[in-house]
Amino acid sequence: MKVPSLKTRLPSLRQAMHYLLWTGLKLSLVLLALVCVYLVYLDSKVTQQFNGPKWQVPAQVYGRSLLVQPDQPLSVTQLVAELELLQYRRVSQITGPGQFRLANQQVEVYRREFDFVDGYQPAERFQVTFAANRVRAIQAEQATEPHFHLEPPLIEHLISPHQEDRELLRLEQTPTLLRDTLLLVEDRDFYRHRGVAPLAIVRAFLVNLTAGRTVQGGSTLTQQLAKNMFLTQDRTLWRKMNEALMALILDFRFSKDAILEAYLNEVYIGQNFAHPVHGFGLGSRFYFAKPINELTVAETALLVGVIKGPSFYDPRRNPERARQRRDLVLRLMFEQHMLDRLAYEQALEEPIALVARGQHRNSRYPAFIALVRQELRQKMRGSVLQQSGLRIFTYLDPVQQQQAELALQQTMQHRAEGLEAAVVVADYHIAAVRAMIGGRDPRYDGFNRAVDTRRQIGSLIKPVIALEALAQPERFDLQTPLQDSPIQLRSNQQDWQPQNFDQQFRGEVSLLDTLVYSYNVPMVRLGLQLGMPQVAAALSKLGLQRRVQLHPSALLGAVELSPLEITQLYQTMANDGVYQSLASIEAVTDQHGTVLYQRADKPIRRYPTAAAELLHFAMQQSVTRGTARVLGQGFPSAQLAGKTGTSSDYRDSWFVSFDGQQVITVWQGRDDNASTGLTGSSGALGLTRAIYVLSPPQP
Repeated sequence: MKVPSLKTRLPSLRQAMHYLLWTGLKLSLVLLALVCVYLVYLDSKVTQQFNGPKWQVPAQVYGRSLLVQPDQPLSVTQLVAELELLQYRRVSQITGPGQFRLANQQVEVYRREFDFVDGYQPAERFQVTFAANRVRAIQAEQATEPHFHLEPPLIEHLISPHQEDRELLRLEQTPTLLRDTLLLVEDRDFYRHRGVAPLAIVRAFLVNLTAGRTVQGGSTLTQQLAKNMFLTQDRTLWRKMNEALMALILDFRFSKDAILEAYLNEVYIGQNFAHPVHGFGLGSRFYFAKPINELTVAETALLVGVIKGPSFYDPRRNPERARQRRDLVLRLMFEQHMLDRLAYEQALEEPIALVARGQHRNSRYPAFIALVRQELRQKMRGSVLQQSGLRIFTYLDPVQQQQAELALQQTMQHRAEGLEAAVVVADYHIAAVRAMIGGRDPRYDGFNRAVDTRRQIGSLIKPVIALEALAQPERFDLQTPLQDSPIQLRSNQQDWQPQNFDQQFRGEVSLLDTLVYSYNVPMVRLGLQLGMPQVAAALSKLGLQRRVQLHPSALLGAVELSPLEITQLYQTMANDGVYQSLASIEAVTDQHGTVLYQRADKPIRRYPTAAAELLHFAMQQSVTRGTARVLGQGFPSAQLAGKTGTSSDYRDSWFVSFDGQQVITVWQGRDDNASTGLTGSSGALGLTRAIYVLSPPQP
């Protein structure tokens, strides 16, 4: 066989090389085009998401803001309790916001800044002087008005299924020490590199190779942000390539400060049960229950140190490991002259003091929050509720709530298993719900008995009938005689013969004594004189929002209402006959402070003042010498009014009372509607009394 000569083979080799080069060039051009298209796609994706709303921030729910003013009935103990609730620190020398100093009958407060519904209020120092459990005087450094508001307590984040829990920070809000520590630990060349630091990658590779394991990362802070915002946590070469490309785009398109601010709000920093904790703003509250600008040096070091591995360095589960990590960060701060030796040594000695998981907000109030959600749906459009970062200002008084919960715990611990309870506390002057308990376990986030339980109200109907009668002074007054003698009626297709509690008849009794001693038969006769339609109209005038069909047995409380509905009726009675719809929400703003909703319903007079005052006197007599005298014996100098209620077969125990400021409704019963063996006096009244022991009646 003849072998081709070299001269013969050269043309074919040239042709093959030419073909390969040309094919390679075309493939390279195609690949370059694909890379360009992909880069354009990435650029569009990164730019669009980074320029737009980056996060769906949960709505923040706040309690009421405490107003402190001269001559206010407020003690030193009460103000200190409020400050501690807001996580103010008691110090011997005030150096910044969030601190207070106590000296005899004076409290010096450095109030935090806050964007209230009616405008921004800066941080400011106030000195409050007390005398005889009242505010005697207020001195301020800058304010001209002799009063001030404390910032409202943050009580809840309303997190929807598509949201993550976070509190947004602006870069200028972040302490310089925190920013510098973060960059020191995570990315020292942040302001010098272009999003990716090749030398850092090589250095990390060599360190990890020497150690035989991963001990150092080469990712810049910008790469970490790209991974967290746009990518998964998969450890693949493709993800790392995308991470680097996105970091380059971020650095090209946006300023370093914008990237750093986004990182401060995006970084994963812990886990609150089922909800991840993102950002330093929420992280500061999650671990220390304080704003980020009040962190100590040691707390700052711990917070920065944790982000390397929030689970591995979890200070609650792994305190020693977290302390070692914190101390390492402190050593780096000292070596880089961010701390002098004294500050460094003091920070090392500082114990790690954390709040319990889930307690970075004051607490959870499921019954009240359920009422807030219900009211939001009624008052606002769904599209508004879907906005990010809503701020919801409510009337909840956390101190009153905690006192009601403690009273419940004290009185229910020896009660039979299965006995449930509900409590509603409202400021009747402004028709504001101040506290709410939906069951024996105040933390149970389920069936809300304060709103959703409708039970027979027993003798609580009697003041309704009496007020309707007293509104007709030409026919009735407190001395109007009523017959207390046997009577037989047809009610709900059954024969019915009402009886007094003691099975006795007294002949003739006054309307006053009928209320004071809660006589049944004369009150039934009074209701029949008025007529059932007029009694139904009375319920409506007092604030019942739904129609109820009344039979004569309803004159002794055979009508089913919820504790919240009862509170609404008695709000009108206590407020001198002036009705206003009970509310839990005062206002709603967006994240920029623009008011989206402001409560504006006006009080409406439903009954004459004179009739309401007569009713007040009768109900005060009930506390002084009648069915609620046990309460009066405990508070002889207080002007308390009250009414007991017991449904048939002792299934429901009720008590409603009001002082100079608040109305309190208490219900006790069983979910299966079985007998409790309790009357209003032996059951619900005891819980009410325990509430007043912790929160004395207002004059």
